[in-house]
Amino acid sequence: MGSIKMNERIHTIDIIRGFALFGILIANMITFKTPVFTEASGLIEGASLPAGDLNAVLTLLTAFFVDGKFYPMFSMLFGLGFYIFYSRLIQKDLPAKTLFRRRLVFLLLLGLVHLFFIWSGDILHTYALAGFFLPLFINRSVKVIKIWAIAMLGAGIAVFSVLVLLSTLFMQFTVSEGVESIESLRSTELAASTLMATGSFSEIFQFRLTNEVLPILLQVVLSLPTILPLFLIGLYFGKKEMFQDIGGNLRRWKKVMWIGLVVGAPVVGLSVAVTYNVFDWEPFLTAFIGGGLNMIGGPFLMLFYVASIVLITRKQNIERLLMPFAAVGRMALTNYLMQSIIAVIIFNGYGFGLFGQVSKTQGVLIAIAIYAIQVVLSHFLLKRYPQGPMESLWRKWTYSKVQKQSKAA
Repeated sequence: MGSIKMNERIHTIDIIRGFALFGILIANMITFKTPVFTEASGLIEGASLPAGDLNAVLTLLTAFFVDGKFYPMFSMLFGLGFYIFYSRLIQKDLPAKTLFRRRLVFLLLLGLVHLFFIWSGDILHTYALAGFFLPLFINRSVKVIKIWAIAMLGAGIAVFSVLVLLSTLFMQFTVSEGVESIESLRSTELAASTLMATGSFSEIFQFRLTNEVLPILLQVVLSLPTILPLFLIGLYFGKKEMFQDIGGNLRRWKKVMWIGLVVGAPVVGLSVAVTYNVFDWEPFLTAFIGGGLNMIGGPFLMLFYVASIVLITRKQNIERLLMPFAAVGRMALTNYLMQSIIAVIIFNGYGFGLFGQVSKTQGVLIAIAIYAIQVVLSHFLLKRYPQGPMESLWRKWTYSKVQKQSKAA
């Protein structure tokens, strides 16, 4: 299973996890401040840059460096975390699969609470459901895991791209047939934004339940093929001891870094160019091809980011400089949920009601401010406690039966 010491903490992983949370917050800011379902007019007319030079530049920078790069990073880390968790339990002669399933049940319940009552962009319930497939791969060879990861990622990208194409064609058909109009779609979007900005908790909950939560739950099966292969990349890294023995894998990490950059950067660059209509294609083609290209290039650019962090943190002074990211990463579950809670208070009607009124630049600044608060809180909390509050609850839930059995014995 590999030589992972039971109480050893790998700071590089915490730094990458903290870095991933920052990227996810920047990426999520668009859906914190605009309705999840209001993409219909965009699918028909194509993506457009917002007014204002700084807003337009930040939109392009986010599209290139952030969108579709950090959820793959978080997903990869989940697969790696599974391997480390499982390996340590095997060393302790504990029922690893049973305890991992208990861990997933907690994550699933927490994710559903998050999805229903806080925000529609939850990834925890999807991670939990995809996670149930991970034990099937734990005893497979690295070659088999690699083949499965590549095959499933390719299939997932194909399915996603076809669905985007079909939904875009359907929207264009309904407009051309007079069933809907751009004006009516925009008025629906405006009404949704007004409700989110002024509504009470119960009004927003009822609106989200019908328009966002239920569609997301109905589509969850379609997202599993895109998440599981990213888990397998993390499992692959774990089994190859890429993080446990960084010094012995320097050549591999350099190879990962260069492949990630050489493949990822041009593919993602082309994706941004297509999405924002540099080639003057039909809107249904820009959404279909642009989205598909980002799903290919995003994971490669993610691997470039990960390998770069692994290599630069070999220098102790740089690692010390990046330790604030590690503090956030050690409390990843707590901080992920905290980001949602802070954001809905800022944007929704039962809070400050800024929904639909914040520019791209302001959204990025809000994200930076939220993350800065999390860095400070994480630092001081971890000085007093070994874990964040949600991590502590998660641990207690996971090991409660084992603890009861050991006391009974």
